[in-house]
Amino acid sequence: MQLRNNLYTVTEKMVDGLTGYFELALTPSCFIYQAHFPGEPITPGVCIVQIGTELLEDLLGEGLQKKVKLEIYKVKNVKFLSVISPNESTVITYQMKKVEMSEDGSEVKVQMVVTSGDEAKAKISLVLSVKC
Repeated sequence: MQLRNNLYTVTEKMVDGLTGYFELALTPSCFIYQAHFPGEPITPGVCIVQIGTELLEDLLGEGLQKKVKLEIYKVKNVKFLSVISPNESTVITYQMKKVEMSEDGSEVKVQMVVTSGDEAKAKISLVLSVKC
């Protein structure tokens, strides 16, 4: 399931080569928040990672000028530092700090940081296979 335009919308995007900054607005009325957890909604960790994957697809698609589909091959490191609640933080940012494409274009490594204001919410490091 694509989370874009369901759980979040992109409100600002800045792309410079293989680095990028995305500002997102969370959608508190999304059905995911109704189940996780009623009355005290928080963004599930798997959704935080999936959002990053979708944003990376967007970033690479712009650079390669074609639609890119990614599949997580390896989770190198994921640190959830603070809860992301749509009641407290409706705006979050994803920064693609380090993006490395393999020479044959079949694999991409990424390090991203998720923040709300000045507070780091998550640090994610993934290896993904490219499925164009």
